Amino acid sequence: MFLIRNENRLPLQSTMAGEVAGVWMAAEQWTSGDLLVLRVSEKRARGVPGVIWTDLRSGAASLDKFLEGNTVLRGAAVVSTRHGCPVEDWYLDPLSEIRVGATEFNESDQAWLVVTQFTTSAGRSFSVPHGLATRYARGRRVW
Repeated sequence: MFLIRNENRLPLQSTMAGEVAGVWMAAEQWTSGDLLVLRVSEKRARGVPGVIWTDLRSGAASLDKFLEGNTVLRGAAVVSTRHGCPVEDWYLDPLSEIRVGATEFNESDQAWLVVTQFTTSAGRSFSVPHGLATRYARGRRVW
């Protein structure tokens, strides 16, 4: 999560971004966990995609919104902040695939969990759980 304060708002918003948009010179990071970076745009749009930064855990649970609707993913990456380490120690993992609504069996709890599965461009896979399930599901690819 990020906090955007009005005192950091730049006066360029009306000339460059339109009357209702805002441009900020700084945003404060609330969480020390990994971040999910998404490039999004409207379907069939040829303009410059917007960029969304969100906490990996909360962002993973909300990616199903890209399955239906007018907004699509154009790119994604995970920024590993290594739980608050200095910026020099952060690294970026571009993603090659994201699947939402998949399920995995958790051996310790003996239960099916709904997960979002991420695959990096380097081939590393990991999942973020965000609910309980009753049976196996492969999930749907959003990126």
